[in-house]
Amino acid sequence: MVVICSAPYPNNSNYESYFELYPYPLSDFQKYAIEAIVEGQHTLVTAPTGSGKTLPAEFAIQHFVGQGKKVIYTSPIKALSNQKYYEFTRKFPHISFGLFTGDIKTNPEADVLIMTTEILMNSLFLLGSGSGLGPGPSSGSGGVASANLSFQIDLNRDLAAVVFDEVHYINDAERGNVWEKSILMLPKHVQMVMLSATIDNPAGFAEWCESSGEKKVYLATTSHRIVPLSHYGFLCTNEAVFKTIRDKTVQQQIRDSTNKLISLQDAKGSFSEQGYRTITKMTDMFDKNQLRQNRKHVLNKLCEHLLEKDMLPAITFVFSRKQVELCAESITVSLLEFDSKVGYTVRYECEQIIRKLPNFREYLLLPEYNQLVSLLEKGIGIHHSGMIPILREIVELMISKKYIKMLFATESFAIGLDCPIRTAVFTSLSKFDGQTERYVLAHEYSQMSGRAGRRGIDTVGHVVHCNNLFPVPTLTDYRAILSGKPQTLVSKYHVSYNVVLNLLKTEGTHTLADLSTFSKKSMIRGELEKELQGRRFEIQSTEKAIEDKKRYLMLLRCPRDICDRYIDIEDNIKYMVNRKRKDAEQELRKIKDENRTVLDDVKSVREFYALEKSLDSLHKSVSYYEKYIDKQTETICQILIDGGYMYQVDESYILSPMGKMAASIAEIHPLILSKLMVTRWDSFADFTPKLLVGLFACFTDVKVPEDERSARPQSDSDFLNYRVTEVVEMANDYQLIENEFQVDTGIHYDNILQFDLADLAMRWYDLEDEFTCKIFIRDELSAKSISVGDFNKAMLKIVTITKEFIGVAETLGDLGLLHKLGQIEGNLLKYVATSQSLYV
Repeated sequence: MVVICSAPYPNNSNYESYFELYPYPLSDFQKYAIEAIVEGQHTLVTAPTGSGKTLPAEFAIQHFVGQGKKVIYTSPIKALSNQKYYEFTRKFPHISFGLFTGDIKTNPEADVLIMTTEILMNSLFLLGSGSGLGPGPSSGSGGVASANLSFQIDLNRDLAAVVFDEVHYINDAERGNVWEKSILMLPKHVQMVMLSATIDNPAGFAEWCESSGEKKVYLATTSHRIVPLSHYGFLCTNEAVFKTIRDKTVQQQIRDSTNKLISLQDAKGSFSEQGYRTITKMTDMFDKNQLRQNRKHVLNKLCEHLLEKDMLPAITFVFSRKQVELCAESITVSLLEFDSKVGYTVRYECEQIIRKLPNFREYLLLPEYNQLVSLLEKGIGIHHSGMIPILREIVELMISKKYIKMLFATESFAIGLDCPIRTAVFTSLSKFDGQTERYVLAHEYSQMSGRAGRRGIDTVGHVVHCNNLFPVPTLTDYRAILSGKPQTLVSKYHVSYNVVLNLLKTEGTHTLADLSTFSKKSMIRGELEKELQGRRFEIQSTEKAIEDKKRYLMLLRCPRDICDRYIDIEDNIKYMVNRKRKDAEQELRKIKDENRTVLDDVKSVREFYALEKSLDSLHKSVSYYEKYIDKQTETICQILIDGGYMYQVDESYILSPMGKMAASIAEIHPLILSKLMVTRWDSFADFTPKLLVGLFACFTDVKVPEDERSARPQSDSDFLNYRVTEVVEMANDYQLIENEFQVDTGIHYDNILQFDLADLAMRWYDLEDEFTCKIFIRDELSAKSISVGDFNKAMLKIVTITKEFIGVAETLGDLGLLHKLGQIEGNLLKYVATSQSLYV
């Protein structure tokens, strides 16, 4: 039973000694979370940004390490993992921390292991824990499996708790299934400390978490912001407007409504229709008179206003990485205080930070570095995923030093990264979500705007919309965006190839029922049950309607067989021609002449047949939902058997050698390269390390401008083009198979491959010195409009894929392939394309 912690926390509890460890009074939700941790239970903390929900996680770390136990701390992105490592190692110097992100591995025997959730999931699959299908670590398998892990931990004896930071990521369309699988596979004795933004129906999520284990879940939730937010519109103008609009009254209205903040929603959450109508009135007037304010003017006028009203530091959200940099460069207003030394010292401080890296000179000579420092000297920062990671971390460090007065960033900055600011600014309220342009959702807006307001410093946080720069939403849409409505959690779990392969790899053999059991523990089971409840209710209603209709049909004045004959002719007459059609029309007229009520009676009979058809459809849908997981699992297994990845002995499934290889591959489609490697390519015998780089580069997801994209393999190597074509053909085959059998594996085949990076990656592989690397970045990446940061991510992705195939080669004992693969990382990760971090 979920413990709902909604009442004020009682005074004089047994946990006061824990609360007194803090020099400030704790919020009720923090006290409940601490109680859950001490009592050996799970806790789900849902709270707005800046409310102090990290405190329970920090308490758990100190509490369990003090007992000689270990803690795993997971985060959704590598950047946040790196930042948490940096933050915790300084805050708790007496505790040892390790970091595992796939790119970085350090201190595997630490008390607290910080990692991405994917690392945890893959480790749990390797250990076979918690799935409920096999022996798990309790029978001794944990120690054996640990030998293959990148960190050292005995899940059964040492691990006390797992912290899931930003656990609402379980709702992420692409990666949410990772959180579900991780929660499902955790050993039953391990406590979970789950930190989340505000979500809809958190009790439902807590119930599912409780059902997957043996512990209670304390739901410690608050919707109260310590620092409330006020939301404003901002319209600016200039004197040129008054040369177009001569009416003195209108001019005064414009002066009264521009170059100032217009309230849209107060700190109590009350939306201002008056403020909204003022904004729409002004923007309509500007549009009617074709008066436009360019973005540079708008941003500088806003900066002047924020400076004047003491509303800095601020973060401005821009939904385009390229536009982030252009916005930052457009600021000409002096943002730093008159006596600030930042402009004189920040370049030196950045250089001192960079000098901790062995290749610091390479960074210091980068144009991107000097452009960034030039902005920092003006108190301006930029932050987006296309930046070189080291430069992005410099910005984060400068934010922590309070050197940045105005940060321009994409939405990704809202994900957990610490940023003490006073004001959040929006240059738009719509974004492209990968498929279509749409307004930001209420929970997305809350996540970003929630960055405003510094606890213990500000009494209110400010959120400002640059209404000159985007069309004003309708009143309904504007209200919805600012409503703060939390996101609804929907299972992103898929019965996938990886699930079946990993369960069989870890635990040997299983029946279909065994494999289905794992998936039936996921959140999707609860959603299927809800669908079934709805369908069963509809069946009851439809059956009653059918019985009522049957009684009514007994009273028809026109005989039933005549009605049926009329319906039959009416439905088929459109397919008749010539004489047959004339005869049918004549028969219809005759029936109508002889039966004056036939049309009304036919309508009733048709309604009856529609109800019967609906009932049949409902019964089929009930059968579909009841058998969904079993059917999906059975179909996946059959595809794997047909492909040669596993075979069946009696009722048990067993992986083939090729299936074991596929189970080791998580970064890309698990079946394609494993099959080609075995059946056609003789373990990559004809591939050089360089060609392997070109092949793996096709599985990266660097965004290239549409006019630069290649629709087919266009490498300089005909050999590689042929091999990549084989990959494309096999991907198409699997897409057709999945469509034919109506199985949803969660794989998106539309963008499974891209062909723009193969030659670039292979040329990068050949470069041997700093000079040629610099020329490559300047000429070749620029020609494709690829940022150094994106290229860096692609190289790291290739290295990660390489490491998975190194594991395959080790399993096969293929020394030749091991030698080839072993040359890739050193030749790819060089110059500024590395896994380096200033936080480690």
